[in-house]
Amino acid sequence: MPSAPEAPSTSGPAAPVGQAQVTPADAPLLEAVRRRWPVAMAQGDDSIIVIHREPEAGAGEFAWMPDDRHYCLAVVRGEQTDLNCRPLPTSWARIGIRLVTKSGLRPVEPGGSGASGTRTVFFAVVDGGHGPYQYARSATPSPSPGAGPVRDATAVFASGRTLSLLTYERPSADVLPRGGPDICSTDNAICFPALDAYVG
Repeated sequence: MPSAPEAPSTSGPAAPVGQAQVTPADAPLLEAVRRRWPVAMAQGDDSIIVIHREPEAGAGEFAWMPDDRHYCLAVVRGEQTDLNCRPLPTSWARIGIRLVTKSGLRPVEPGGSGASGTRTVFFAVVDGGHGPYQYARSATPSPSPGAGPVRDATAVFASGRTLSLLTYERPSADVLPRGGPDICSTDNAICFPALDAYVG
């Protein structure tokens, strides 16, 4: 028997905190997505959460959450842009972890690593404002050659609920189905295996 539809969320949109707020330098990244998905990008800049920005390289990730049950993630790599808008899962395998998913494959720039020539971008949504996040027990920002650092941003709802939004990437040839090094918050309150995927 099908379950009853969920009532609409009244949480309202999430707002970015601190460095996650849009700056004038982010304009090229936002425009790259607006050109391709003008309707999806109709909301104002004050609800866009910038997770990672490299405007001079035409690279970055940003998200927005119209309420506490849905997200959109935009990944920009030069001429290639991806946009995924989905509901968050209704159940989770780990306390505090709302979502870990693969965003897609990205071409590696000349001289980059990864035998397949592509990189996989991971996206995680985590309860609470426990950032910054990093690979556990690693003396460097990334635990293996070619793996990118963990980047995170904080989003807050009018209710006071706070979420951390994380992105990190790895050479696709290195991506295993499960496991990988743990990613932890600075206070070690939340840890999760980097390569697990919790999509509900």
